[in-house]
Order: sequence, then structure tokens, then C-alpha cells
Amino acid sequence: MEQPVARRFPFLFIFLCTALLICCAYYLHFPFNLRYDTEADYLDSLAVYRVHVTEPPLRKSYGWLLNVNLPEHAQQAVIYLSADSSQATPVMGDLLLVRTRIARPHALFIGEFDYGNYLRLQHKVGVGYVRPGQWQIIDYMPIRGLRAYATTIQQKLAQRYSDAGLHGQPLALISAITLGERDALDSELRQSFAAAGAAHVLAVSGLHTGIIYIVVVSLLTCFGLWRPLYEQRIWRALLSSCIIAVMWAYAFITGLSPSVMRAALMLTIIQVGWICRRQSISFNTLAAAACICLWIDPLSLFCVSFQLSFAAVAGILLFVPHFNSVWRVHSKFARFMRDLVTVSAAATIGTLPVSLYYFSQVARCFLLTNLVVLPATYVLVILGLLVLALAHTPVGAWLAFALQHIGGWVCTFVSWIEHLPYSTLHISTTPSMLACLVMAIGCCYLRIKRQRLAWYAPAAAAIALFCVLHFYDAKQTLNTHTLATRGRTIYYSHGGTTETFAPDSRYTFFRFRNNDYVYAPYLSPRRQQALEQYCRNSNIHFWEGKTTLTDKTVPSY
Repeated sequence: MEQPVARRFPFLFIFLCTALLICCAYYLHFPFNLRYDTEADYLDSLAVYRVHVTEPPLRKSYGWLLNVNLPEHAQQAVIYLSADSSQATPVMGDLLLVRTRIARPHALFIGEFDYGNYLRLQHKVGVGYVRPGQWQIIDYMPIRGLRAYATTIQQKLAQRYSDAGLHGQPLALISAITLGERDALDSELRQSFAAAGAAHVLAVSGLHTGIIYIVVVSLLTCFGLWRPLYEQRIWRALLSSCIIAVMWAYAFITGLSPSVMRAALMLTIIQVGWICRRQSISFNTLAAAACICLWIDPLSLFCVSFQLSFAAVAGILLFVPHFNSVWRVHSKFARFMRDLVTVSAAATIGTLPVSLYYFSQVARCFLLTNLVVLPATYVLVILGLLVLALAHTPVGAWLAFALQHIGGWVCTFVSWIEHLPYSTLHISTTPSMLACLVMAIGCCYLRIKRQRLAWYAPAAAAIALFCVLHFYDAKQTLNTHTLATRGRTIYYSHGGTTETFAPDSRYTFFRFRNNDYVYAPYLSPRRQQALEQYCRNSNIHFWEGKTTLTDKTVPSY
């Protein structure tokens, strides 16, 4: 008699229960309020704040992006600091006085990326924009703790790449895939990898930790020559302990993101299972890693990286065994190419609903991209580690020369894939469309597993309903007029196009859908009260800009 699912997959059952409780706590505020920071009384008010820079500043075209603490309010925020030639460059640990207005940003239009919600999940209360001459460095307080120490090590290792001769896009690529240092990645390179279906290469995840795992195992077993020694329990325990220590040290240096934590936890469980001679690669392993990540940080359940990471591994566990059973090969090279295709296809199927929901795009040429980029990533990671070890030697210089050219060639290839005709499919999805897509994928899996053609019927029905909902949503979008603001800029969207207007005065009067409005974002309380009274007397709507205006919304006086 077949055992119940809760007994066959206990950790999977625990993970589902944990996720359900976190969702209830998040949306119902019970038993504790996870969104307490939305009630901060200093939001949207212009004031002078004392901030403490907690992470290395990111250099931008306008100045710097700072992740800071607000000591007086016990909160975290993001500060965009305009460049000021009269001030020194801020560094991690600086105490600054800034004059700004900290506010929580919002999505401009329905379905777009909600930066304010992203900040809340990162435990940050809002964003402040500081003009030149409105900030000053007053003191320095060094950041203590393991994370600050790991950041320092990460920066020193990234500097070794520069000392070895790497520069430009190859330097940014190598630093990202080996150290998780993504500060040097420009928006153009990120967009190229995303459009080509290789965005997962830029984020340290199971692919990169798997490469490190292979390197460590090969070194500890002398490339397989000493492997028989580790058949004994004590040697297996010693080998596994070394592997676990190296994996967690690498995960710590790369920032302990959800993807690398998931990979390190799974490898830890796999090694423990190998010591005990137990099967360890299963949904229980994945669910156990998810539970531990959620117990450490419950809000990571709503992070895109967490969802993409676990969805990719779930897709691989579900579909790769069935794909390999159908596509049988004998030579090692053919098996390697088959694994590249099947793993890439399975991971794409698993992450398809999440990618469409958050990014509204999917790469059509992902198989071609991964057939080239994934083997190149193996070479780049191994050469990158050798360059770190031999940075100041003649051998390191030659390796850095090869690394520079291979990295540049990979960036060129990805850019070529991006500019192929129809390389990217753009589809905006709604929750109902997402449910249809998940149902279709589930039915296709059951068709493969149960070997019954009857499962094609509900899969086809789900896909047909997805198409109907997509056409309906596209028609609604074409007929919808929307106004939104960010700062002093007004954005008008209609029919899939967006226009921007930057008012020159404090007051902006406009007409929208047969109603008169006024937009005055930065007024003192006294002037705002006088303007609101004038609007009431003149039958004009006062729009604060915190919510979007659509055909169906009319703000009150």
C-alpha cells in the first residue's frame, strides 16, 4: 500500500505549511505585523537625517547609491546621493548628514515592478534623493560583524582581478559569476543576459556552487585517484566535512543570497546523506533547504530570487529524469550535451510562471544560449579561481589574458543573441493567467509520468484559457488611460506607449478623463492646505501622486 504524501515527503509537507503560515501572517497581520515599517511617521517629510552607510557605495552616473541605517529611527533606507566635487567619496562606515525627503516608491502602472514592495521585503523603509550640497560627512564608525568582514574580503578579491589586468565588461562578468560582486554590471549587460535567457549566470546559484563542488571534490580525491580511500565511513566524514566547510565559506563570501544559500544547504544535506549512505537528492532535500531559509528570513518567501531558485530546481527534479529516459545516449560527449539541453529546458519550464509574472518576458533562444554560455561558465569560473590564486605571477597574467578574451567573447555572443529577430517574447500576465499556466505545466507533467494521453485535454484547455485571458487583458490595456508620478515627473500611459511630462512650476493643472486635477508634490503644509481649499471651491481634484489615475479611479476632494 502506497504511503501518504505527508509521510513520503515530510519536509515538503512542512514547507507548504510554513509558506501558508507566512502568507497568512503577511497579509492578515497575524500573529505579528510584518509590514510595521509602512507606518513610519517620518515618511514623505523633508528633514535632515543622520545616516550610517552600512554597505560599500555603488557608483552611478549621477553619484552614489547608499544602503544606510537611520540610527534615530532604527530603520534602514536607500539614499541616492548626487555627486558633489567639494565632498570626499563616501565609504562604508561613514556617518552623513543628509537633507532629503524619504518616501516609499510605488509602481507607476498596474503590472509593473513595485520597487516600494521590493524595498519592504529587503527591510528598507524608503528612498531619499539628495541634491548636491545637501549632504556632509561628519564622522566614521566602522561596520562590525561577519557580513561586513565578508564584504571586505569580496572587495579585495575583486581588486585582484583588476590588478591582474581584467577590465570592462569581462571584469564585471567574472566578478559576478565567481564572487557575486555585481556592482560593476551595467544595465546594458544585465539586459543582454536577461533577453538571451542567461540571466541566471550572473547570479551566484547552484550552477556556480556546483562548479566549486566539482573542483573541491576533484582536488580532495586527487582527480579520482584517491576515491577508494573514502569508501570508509571515517574518510567519507572527513571529505564531507571539508566540502561543507568550503561550500559555506564560498557562500558567505558571495553574500548569502537565497540562491546560494539554497545550493549550500542542499549540498550539505547531500553530503550528510552520502555519509549515511542515503538517497539525498529529492524534493525532501529541496523542501528542507526552503524551510531553513524561511526560518532564517520569513520574508524571503516573497523575494523573486528565492522563487526563481527553488522553481528552477523543482523543474529539474520533475522533468529531467523523464527527459533522460526518453533521450538515451551512450557516449560521454553526447550525454554531456543531452544534460545541457534537458537541464536548461527543465529549469526554464519550472521558472516560466515566475519569469512571466515578474518580468513579462521569456527568451526564445534559451537553448542556444545555454549550449554555449553554460560550458563557457565552467571555464570562466575555474580560470577565475586560478587567477585569484596566481594574480601576481606571470602564469596569472597569462591566465588573466585568456580570461579577458573569453569573457569578452561570451558578452559579445550574448549581445548577438539579444539582437536576433524575435529573440524575446513579451507577455504581461495576471494571477488568473498564471494559474492557467501552472495548471498546463502540471497536466503535461502528469501526462509524461502517467503515460496517459487523457492529460493532454486539460492541458490544452488551460492553454486555451490562458490565450483568451491574454487577449482580453491586452484589449483592456489598449483602452486604458493611466497617469502616474515619480518625483516631479508625470507619466501618461495609453495603448502600450508612455509619455513623460516634467512640470516647471510647483503647481500643475491638467485635465484627465473629463475631470480637472492639480498636482503639487512638494508643498509646505500651510500652502498645501490653502491649495486644497482652493480646489474644493473650484471643483478641482487634488492629486497627491501616491496612487495612479485610471479610467475607473476618481480621487476625492
